[in-house]
Amino acid sequence: MMVQLSNFDTIIFDFGGVILDIDPDLSRRRFAKMLGVEKALKLETEQLPQLYESGRINRTEFIARINQIAGIHITEDEIISAWNAMLLNYKPTRIEWIKRLHKTHRLLLLSNTNDAHFEYFHNKLITEYGVTFYQLFDHVYLSHEMGLLKPSHEIFNTVIAEQQLNPQRTLFIEDTARNVAAAQEVGLQTLLIPRNGEFYKFFMPGTF
Repeated sequence: MMVQLSNFDTIIFDFGGVILDIDPDLSRRRFAKMLGVEKALKLETEQLPQLYESGRINRTEFIARINQIAGIHITEDEIISAWNAMLLNYKPTRIEWIKRLHKTHRLLLLSNTNDAHFEYFHNKLITEYGVTFYQLFDHVYLSHEMGLLKPSHEIFNTVIAEQQLNPQRTLFIEDTARNVAAAQEVGLQTLLIPRNGEFYKFFMPGTF
C-alpha cells in the first residue's frame, strides 16, 4: 500500500520496528541463558512485559518479580541489560525523513514502552543524532505513562481527543497488524509496514 502524504495533517508513529530496529528474541535468549528456559518463559506467561509497559508495575517491581522467578539474586544492571538487548539501531534516513515530515505535518509518537527502554533509546538518539524526541515530535505518548497499551481503543481515543485530531486526516504508521486493526476501528488511517522496514518507501513520490 502506498500513501499520499498530502491527504494527512498529522502522522502518528509507532517506535520499535518503525523508527528503531528491534529484535525481541535477543532479550528472550538473554533471559533464557540467565534464568533457564522454563523460568524465562514465566516472564511472558505472567505478562511481566505488559505489566511494565502499561505502568501497572514500575522498574523496581519488574526487577523484583524477575528475581522472585529466578530464585537467586540478579543485579538490576544484568536484568536491564538483558531487557534492552532487543533494542538495536536507528537508521539515519529514517531520522532525516522524520525531520523533513515535521516541516509539513504534525508528528506524534505513540509507543508501547517502559522507562528502562525509553531511557536507553532516548539517550541513544541524543548521543547519535543530537536531538530529543520532544524536538522531533509535537507530542510523545508512552504507554507506561498513560497506563494504557496498544491495541486498546482507549489509547487511540485518548490521543485523538487530546490532540483534537480528525481521524480521516491522521495517518498511523505501525509494524504490528493487531495495532493497525485497532487504529482502523477508531477511524484512523493506517500504514502497516514490515518490522524494521523503511516507512518512507511507502510514500507516493511528489505528494508533499
